[in-house]
Amino acid sequence: MTLYSVLPTGQDKVAVLATWPGEDSESHSAKVTSFTNLGQAARTANDLTRVSEAMWDAAAWLDVYDIAEAALADLVAAVRESGDLPLASKSMFDGCRHAGSWTGINIIGLLSSELPATLNTLNQAQRLSVSEELAVDARARTASLALLPSGFDPEKPASRIWQAADITRAAKFGLTGPLPDCAAAWVARVYDTQRGPAQRWGAREAIHRIERLEAAAQTVNGRGGASLDDMSGPVAHLVLPLELFGVQMDQSTGGVKIEDQVNPLVAGSALARAFRDFAAANPARVAGDVVFYVAPDIEVRKVAPWDLDVFAKLVITTSWWGQGAAELGALDATDTAGFIAALGGWVSHASFRK
Repeated sequence: MTLYSVLPTGQDKVAVLATWPGEDSESHSAKVTSFTNLGQAARTANDLTRVSEAMWDAAAWLDVYDIAEAALADLVAAVRESGDLPLASKSMFDGCRHAGSWTGINIIGLLSSELPATLNTLNQAQRLSVSEELAVDARARTASLALLPSGFDPEKPASRIWQAADITRAAKFGLTGPLPDCAAAWVARVYDTQRGPAQRWGAREAIHRIERLEAAAQTVNGRGGASLDDMSGPVAHLVLPLELFGVQMDQSTGGVKIEDQVNPLVAGSALARAFRDFAAANPARVAGDVVFYVAPDIEVRKVAPWDLDVFAKLVITTSWWGQGAAELGALDATDTAGFIAALGGWVSHASFRK
């Protein structure tokens, strides 16, 4: 995030400064505007910090980001004019999967009441300066989304993109908790903190895929979820119901019934073929629903965090009673078509952003 602080400048004046980490953790600063009222300056700095923190977090991890950035852009445009500022709708994230995340809730509060209330107290010169600062921070986020998927860090040492996908204060509420609130912390805990933004982005893609698989499985009555194991890294442990695969437990024989029809959501997938073949060959050994794991192909226990491959493929491993582990494939985290072929069409039920 970009941190905003208050600096006394003499003669009853204080300045609000913007500070952000650059390459090699060097700090860079720029003056935003000046105040004669310390309390007003402090409120402005605090709200700007919270907005930047939440928006940089959302840019990397949340599906609410595009809506939030558009609402912030409307506010910035209004700040440049005179008059009261518009309030974002508190329902603007309805339908978003991450609306209830800590950052999503924080953004709603900021844009629907807190930030407009603070900015309404500014004079026109201050409004213009603050609007430009909000726009600069937003442009850096947009640039990060264009640059980092290419695998390159920014060329300029003072670019604000160096802070992308990094841990900020938003992570305090999810250091050991569920995704997506704890996502940045997962990257830091598994892959070390001494990573550039492009490498953090590579790890981000793997964690995104794991979180989306968890959400998608719930849409087909699946269970299980994403977890972080300090010994094995991030992993999705998922369970899908037998009925999806045209297999039913046969209580009269102690085996299974294998039907001709397979649910279209898994039909043709490698998982369906593998499980149906197993069930046909070992009907008495089918003990329950279909269990599989998805995790990066890394050896957390054997390699130092700074040497782990953040771009490692995700390995899909089945785990059926009495069979042991069997690998279905290893895919790039961004390979949606590959995951559909491996696991079924249900994978696409939880999209991230357009």
